[in-house]
Amino acid sequence: MHSCHIEAALSSHGLRNTVDRHRILELFELERAWTASEVSKRLRGTDLSTVYRNIQTLFSENLIVRISSHEGESRYEAAERPHHDHLTCQRCDAVVCVPCPIPTFTNHILEFAGTCVSCR
Repeated sequence: MHSCHIEAALSSHGLRNTVDRHRILELFELERAWTASEVSKRLRGTDLSTVYRNIQTLFSENLIVRISSHEGESRYEAAERPHHDHLTCQRCDAVVCVPCPIPTFTNHILEFAGTCVSCR
């Protein structure tokens, strides 16, 4: 989502366009899944409780979705993405979106472990 799309998405869900919400949704433009703690670290100056509160609001309004993972902490990504799978980088622990190798089956959870493009 570009800036104007973020504002429109928030407005269409009856949400105020706060600086924190806007910055969080900008992060979700990247093709990866985020934990609340990763979002908080990336958005320096934004309190973790503020991140949790905003993620819960964005999740309840279906602007972001929770993805299943073998890890304990919940991860979230943009809701409008077409079906895809995830790769967990063994160097930096990022969870990045990857095209599904079996696109005819869209009702599955497939996780890969390897090295992300940034760490190569």
